[in-house]
Order: sequence, then structure tokens, then C-alpha cells
Amino acid sequence: MKSDAVKTDVLAKVDSGRDVVSYGKGVDEAVDLVAGHEDDQPLDPGETRRIRNKIDWMILPLLFSLYTLQFMDKGTLGASAVLGIIKDNNLTAQQFNTLGSAFYIGYLVFSYPHSWALQRFPVAKYLAANILLWAVLMGLHCVCRSFGGLFALRFFLGGSEGCITNGVMLITSMFYTRTEIGERIGWIFQCNGFALIVSGFLAFGVSHSDPSKKPSRWQLLMIVYTGLTVVIGTLFLLFFPDSPVRARSLTKDEKVKAVIRIQSNQSGTETKIWKREQVIEALKDIKTWLFFFFAAVSYVERSFSETSMKALTHVV
Repeated sequence: MKSDAVKTDVLAKVDSGRDVVSYGKGVDEAVDLVAGHEDDQPLDPGETRRIRNKIDWMILPLLFSLYTLQFMDKGTLGASAVLGIIKDNNLTAQQFNTLGSAFYIGYLVFSYPHSWALQRFPVAKYLAANILLWAVLMGLHCVCRSFGGLFALRFFLGGSEGCITNGVMLITSMFYTRTEIGERIGWIFQCNGFALIVSGFLAFGVSHSDPSKKPSRWQLLMIVYTGLTVVIGTLFLLFFPDSPVRARSLTKDEKVKAVIRIQSNQSGTETKIWKREQVIEALKDIKTWLFFFFAAVSYVERSFSETSMKALTHVV
């Protein structure tokens, strides 16, 4: 079988002292790291817990911050409607509703390119680049004076954010066991509720600024979000690890243990080969479609929220 041939090639390289990793043959990048540790004693629970806690402190604060910021960002259009973006850009009700759709059109269009890129580029660096691009696009909202400009920005903003969920799923699968992945994804998604609290206070604060001064209140809100996004993007670029193998916060011994700890997942950490059979398998899995419909239905609420914000502008 092809997998046996790859395994034989890897073992031959270990025996000869050469580097093991051969991305062209789909070999996991962690093979080089754990080569020679196959007969090590299993990790004791205390050491396993210590490694997991160190990984938690290394990546979870940034993931929490990222998801909070992303969900806050999705509500900026609705808040901006109350703060004057509709009047300043001469938008009709239909145009405003279309701007809400533009974000998710971009999100969908860029989903496949992001999946392709995450497979081939360092995950953390790719996420950081998109977060910084997202900051630029958010800041450019301030100079828009027409529906066309806002539509283009919302489209590409959705495109830049489209890699976040895929990237988070990929990152967590590299560092955690299956049980731990479910727990931590749940913790990360809870940041959505926290984001609603924070964004409400920010919009409330901005709404009390002087409407006769520049920048306008909705522009000031965009500037605040731009600054927050730049900070998070920079932190990702500097500190977030691409994989356990490349985590600078872990010693070599801890990297080995981090990889061994998740062997029960039987999914490896990272390869650079796109595997068609795995895509087909995912499309045939009923859980894929259940998650799809769950996400589709849950985001309908967001469109109702933004429409309600538009209606509120006629009251305020």
C-alpha cells in the first residue's frame, strides 16, 4: 500500500540519520520530532496536565480575544446605522440590507481559497496576515461616501475573516485531544456572548461623543475597532505558534510530549498535501451537514439584528 511505502521511506531516513519530513509525500511534520521516541514510557497524568496547561496559556487567551473581536466586528454595521453611517453615505434601506449580505458573500467566496492556503502556509502567520488585512479594511470604512465603496469593503472584510473558524479548528486539532478540542471550542464560542456585552458598551460610549465634531460617531467606532484589530493581529504574528513543532514557548522535550499526547487522535499535526479522499469522506458525513445547517440557522439571527438596528434609526 502507498501508506506502507511512505512509512518504509521514513524509517529508512531515520536509520540513515537524514531528515525525515518529506512534505511532497504527505508525511506529517512531527515525524522528525518524535523519531526515536516510539519506545518512550507513556506520559504520566501530572506531566500531561502540565503540558496541557502550558499550551492553554500559550494559545487560548489569543483565541478568546480573536473570537470576541470577530463577533464584535460583525455588529459594527448595525451599530453604525444608529451612529450615522446611513445618512453620511446616502444609503437606502435596501442598500443597507445588501451591505449586511455583502460580508457573508465574501465569507463564502473566500472559504475555499482560505482552506487551500491554510493547508500550505504556516497557520499562525496566515491568520495574522488576514487579521491585519481585516484591520486595514475596517479602517477604510471611515473614508467611504457611497454604497459601492462600502459594499466592496464589506465583501473583502468578510473574505479576510473567512479563515478564522477554519484556522481555529486546525490549530486546536494540533494541540489537543478530541475531548479537549470539544471543551475548548465551546469556551471559545462563549466569547460571542461576551462580545455582545463589550460592543454594546463601546457603541454606548461612542454615541455620547459630540456629533458635530470630526470624525463622525460611526467613524470613531470604526477607528476604535481598527486599533483593537491591529493589536490582536500583531500579537498573533509575534506569539501565536504555527504548530507544536514550531512553538517557541515549548522546549524540545515539551514539543515531543505535546505531539505524543495527541497521538490518540490519529490525525497527526500538519502535512502540506491536499487529500481529495478526505474531502469526499467529509462530504459524506452527516455531521458535516448538521454543522452546516446549525451555522446557517444561527446566523439568520444576525441579519434580524442588523435590520432591527436600521429600524431603530428612525426612532432615535
